[in-house]
Amino acid sequence: MSAIERATAILGGQTSLAKLLGVSQSHVWNWINRKRQAPAKYIRAISKATGGQVSVNELLTDHEDIK
Repeated sequence: MSAIERATAILGGQTSLAKLLGVSQSHVWNWINRKRQAPAKYIRAISKATGGQVSVNELLTDHEDIK
């Protein structure tokens, strides 16, 4: 499971994460299912929202794994 998938689960689903970030649920779906990771500008907010359960480094590693 990728870091973005774990964060999504911790936060209660794609819709919850989308609302938190001010993006559409379809954006979050794309990040997960089309391997388009969350833009870097959201990574700190995602980590903070999970209470650090998903770290910035884990989310950045997802970015690196896509290249």
